[in-house]
Amino acid sequence: MTASPRILTLIPAHNEAPSLRAVISDLRAHRPGADVLVVNDGSTDGTAAILRELDVKWLDWPERRGAGSALRAGLRYAARQGYDIVVRLDADGQHDASEIARLLMPLAVGSADVVLGSRFSSLNRSRHPGPIQRSLGALLSMITRRAVTDPTSGFWALGPRSVALLAEHLPDGYPEPELHLFLSRNAMRVVEVDVQWRARLHGRSSLTLTRLVTAGARVALAVIIVPVRASVGITRD
Repeated sequence: MTASPRILTLIPAHNEAPSLRAVISDLRAHRPGADVLVVNDGSTDGTAAILRELDVKWLDWPERRGAGSALRAGLRYAARQGYDIVVRLDADGQHDASEIARLLMPLAVGSADVVLGSRFSSLNRSRHPGPIQRSLGALLSMITRRAVTDPTSGFWALGPRSVALLAEHLPDGYPEPELHLFLSRNAMRVVEVDVQWRARLHGRSSLTLTRLVTAGARVALAVIIVPVRASVGITRD
């Protein structure tokens, strides 16, 4: 990319009213003037009212459609509006906006189409993946032929090729584990970078044991049904 790329920060939100203001404030502190789109995925806790107070764009859905649908809608918006890069940020405060620069660096030098932030890295020695996540990461690493240390990370940045691709084809439901397979099959260059992670500002994670097991089963089923193409030019930073 020679000219300055247009960057959109995409924030899916479901019942994150207690943390939303702090998340936007943190983002503004580290990325002044950032373009922001929040997809309100059927929240019932006053999220919509808070969005009307903030200097952000938003899509407001009366019923919950799921993370995959929310992200795909945001990516389609980005593609229509001519954004070059999309950064995904969670609305629960776990993603540190100061780390966005690390995600953008491989895109800036043209060495990646997708950059994934990893919680389970040398920077986060106190964090360790559970046995199911570790097994899922090992399976994905073997299939995609690159290191997958954090198979459920939702902290990522997409370049132009991957924005156009995922705007139409991002998996439904809880998409992150299957995303690794899809990117591999489409020869996207994926780089994983170490990032700091924070505790949620409120509530519990939506990643329950049941959802994690289901995600693993979907990955295994996808491998059986559709042979995975060898990845091209995929590295770990």
